[in-house]
Amino acid sequence: MAKSVLSFINRFNVPPNSASEELILKFSLILLVLDGSTGWGLDVFMRIICVLMLAFNKFISNKLLWLLIAFLMVFFNSLQFYNIDNHKILFMYWVILLTFYLWNNKNIDYLRSNAKLMVGLVMLFAVFQKIINEFAIPGFLHGRFLFDGRFMLITHFIIDTPYEELVNNRNSTAILNLLPINNSWVSLSSSAYMGKILYAFQIFGLFFEGLVAFLFLFTKRKSIIKDIALIIFCIGTYFIFPVIGFSSILLIMGIAQSKIQFRKYYVITFILLQFIVVPWQELIFYFKNAL
Repeated sequence: MAKSVLSFINRFNVPPNSASEELILKFSLILLVLDGSTGWGLDVFMRIICVLMLAFNKFISNKLLWLLIAFLMVFFNSLQFYNIDNHKILFMYWVILLTFYLWNNKNIDYLRSNAKLMVGLVMLFAVFQKIINEFAIPGFLHGRFLFDGRFMLITHFIIDTPYEELVNNRNSTAILNLLPINNSWVSLSSSAYMGKILYAFQIFGLFFEGLVAFLFLFTKRKSIIKDIALIIFCIGTYFIFPVIGFSSILLIMGIAQSKIQFRKYYVITFILLQFIVVPWQELIFYFKNAL
């Protein structure tokens, strides 16, 4: 039985057309293992399939296995479409594109052009979503930086607020969420110039995101200006807002559409951004207090 199944799967093995295609497929499989699932129902099957594909090179571009991955992602993600993270939906679209590319024996330029278009559209829609959600209004980030644990270290350096006060801010707002009471409020430690700094950051971030969208939608594929802009955006944004899934899929699509000579910078950035999961602020304060 096992031999029959393996023989059937082997029928769909196709060697990668180029080293570029193999690199793109491998990075996509790595991200599927690390952050491709939306729950244990998908997680178990996804990791087994992707690890086996990475372990045995002949399965890297197996059309049947990629079709199975795409089907599993569409099925499980559709069950919780309105609750899952945006980057998981984007990743699902990317896997569907890879599957379509393999089954239709398209040229690598097809994948590069569509990867470039996807990055541009994602950035454009992100700008549009932020505008309609009043991201350009002062104060959007201000409160978040005062009580969100991910930004406490930055806030501490900007306004020199003791870390203990920021922890109290976080605990106070957490209590409000757990025990909502009408007309209840808490005081958060801040400063006027912190609000101005964060508002400037909001506007600059929105502008730069729009610039990346414009470059990917309207410049030539071989232009490296768009690649430089995307790498700067990923490093500047995701080391502050640690969303490793979104940054990783953006970089994989960046690898797919970039020139071979520039690809190494995307790979280096991909590796660097894996360190955003390290609890830097806890480590810094631990060593600071230990000395």
